[in-house]
Amino acid sequence: MLKGNGVSAGIGFGKVVILKKIERKIEKKIIQKDQVGEELKRVHEALQEVICETENHMKNITGTEADIMQAYLMILQDPSLISETENAIKNSNYNAEYAVEIGLNSVIQIFENMDDKYMASRARDILDIKNRLLGKLFEEESIDLTKLNPNTIIVAEELTTSETAKLNFNNISGIVTELGGENSHTSIMARTHMIPAVTKVKDATKILKNDDNIAINGTSGEIYINPSEEEKQKLIEEEKKLEEEKVELEKYRGKESITKDGVKVKLYANIGLPSDAKIAIKNTAEGVGLFRSEFLYMDSDIMPSEESQFTAYKEVAEIMEGKEAIIRTLDIGGDKDLKYLELEKEANPFLGYRAIRLCLDRPSIFKTQLRAILRASAFGKLAIMFPMISSIDELREAKQVLEECKKELDNENIEYDKNIQVGIMIEIPSAALIADKLAKECDFFSIGTNDLIQYVVAVERGNEKISKLYTKYHPAVIKLIKNAIDGAHSSNIICGMCGEAAGDPSFIPLLVGLGLDEFSMNSNSILRARKTINNLNSEECEKISEEIIQMSSAKEVEKRLKEFMTNKK
Repeated sequence: MLKGNGVSAGIGFGKVVILKKIERKIEKKIIQKDQVGEELKRVHEALQEVICETENHMKNITGTEADIMQAYLMILQDPSLISETENAIKNSNYNAEYAVEIGLNSVIQIFENMDDKYMASRARDILDIKNRLLGKLFEEESIDLTKLNPNTIIVAEELTTSETAKLNFNNISGIVTELGGENSHTSIMARTHMIPAVTKVKDATKILKNDDNIAINGTSGEIYINPSEEEKQKLIEEEKKLEEEKVELEKYRGKESITKDGVKVKLYANIGLPSDAKIAIKNTAEGVGLFRSEFLYMDSDIMPSEESQFTAYKEVAEIMEGKEAIIRTLDIGGDKDLKYLELEKEANPFLGYRAIRLCLDRPSIFKTQLRAILRASAFGKLAIMFPMISSIDELREAKQVLEECKKELDNENIEYDKNIQVGIMIEIPSAALIADKLAKECDFFSIGTNDLIQYVVAVERGNEKISKLYTKYHPAVIKLIKNAIDGAHSSNIICGMCGEAAGDPSFIPLLVGLGLDEFSMNSNSILRARKTINNLNSEECEKISEEIIQMSSAKEVEKRLKEFMTNKK
């Protein structure tokens, strides 16, 4: 049996088809000046072929798949995507293949250096595009993914966005990859089509062979090679339970998020693109708790204009149709490098020049974004959220810049929501500790557990060697969460959470007991979270939270919460 991370629930039986990576030898050649035009033409023709293939495929898809491919197409059509490639040909006289390799690798590196999981995952799209362009330049042939046999289980080092989009999901009974995480496009599409998927399976493409009969459990991450009758029966029983659960979850679509004893909370979605708002609506999210505005800056070779940002924020406002959408202002810098910002490399970027610190230091960048958000607020219910706030002075300074923007728009007779809500991320321990003071000067909080945890326990969340120390169950993390919620409520403002912890069913009872008002999560987690909340009693949750606050170890906390949820089933 092999073991990986289950990222899409379900049981799959079928025959293996292995997608091998094509090994290419990319030679660096210096071309003559009179060949520059021809090499540029080759690159542009290859790009146009990939764009046309993508557009043709999009004619036959809808829903989540179409939204994902639309985002992919936006990257393809962005002139900045191949600007480094063009420069390598024009300025260094490199051949097209080598120029594509080094040009797109530089773009990939920018994305890979980001600590935001969603934005970092975009690097995979650009790697996919690079490989497709090289495939065109080398005139390679590939497997026709649209014509796979029924009950195929795809096994690959990693499935790219374009490969996933070509799959006929009616013929796919499972996906196994060596790389990738739960937020990759492959994982999202697998969940959308209810295809079981397992990632991070070491050496899967070497151990498994074409036409092997295997079974996979997309919940536990277990993979059975030539499963026995006993193993098959066990999986069939598991599959039956999962089907019953899916039917059960549908009962919560469009329902209120309310405990058995009448305590209402809000279930919001985290999004990274305007098109993601459609997925949030489809999953009956009650709003958007986090719109990561970084994508506008990532997908551009120059600083995004006020107009381009306004268009994106307006689109979100209109899609949400009066439901709240909270836009986090630019959270970039330090570990999230952008060439056009010319940021210096830092010894410890997680504690460095980033987010609100960068924005306050470069007010022209900040004001451009704030003006765009304010203008878009005339078209829907938008809110502004400042990240990385560590002190009341930073909050006041940020609000002062916002007031300046409002005055500018007033002088220009441009409409905006005069009562737009302004909140902050609680993701730095200092902010959590003075939450009662900060609450007096803003309209809402949103706890960013992803960063809060790493700052509290001094563990970089991407460091595999010490990943066991990175835990939301740490008593110090829980005490700071409580402090943030209590601080918000002392001034009668809402406290939400937009970190991964908000969508974890085992953690939700604690958060309900602590009084969290708004839970923001991946759109696909909303129905499960709503079911969890609707089956809880707030008084019981308060008791368990009081018990947990007294605990001294993360293992104790995790064990007690899981026991509590087991007893609720």
